[in-house]
Amino acid sequence: MTDPAKCHCGSISWERNIEESRYICCSCKRPLWQPVETAPKDGEWVLVHGFWYRRGNYSGITLGAYLPDEEMWTFEGDLMDRPTHWMPLPEGPGE
Repeated sequence: MTDPAKCHCGSISWERNIEESRYICCSCKRPLWQPVETAPKDGEWVLVHGFWYRRGNYSGITLGAYLPDEEMWTFEGDLMDRPTHWMPLPEGPGE
């Protein structure tokens, strides 16, 4: 198993929330970025962090989904060259 990324708060202690299929920081309870190799491969939309080399090695975050039939990622907006991490989408604000 590949460990998730270090949290922004500096903590390296994490726990897995099985019901939501996500890792959270033990200190601040924020969701953690996970290596892209562990992302769902069923077309589910997730937040993706990566790089756009054609835009001057720019890094950023966008929505992405791995399309199993085509064995490739699709992204919202500009085509990302290299996704590196992912996390599940947060819940909406409710009613």
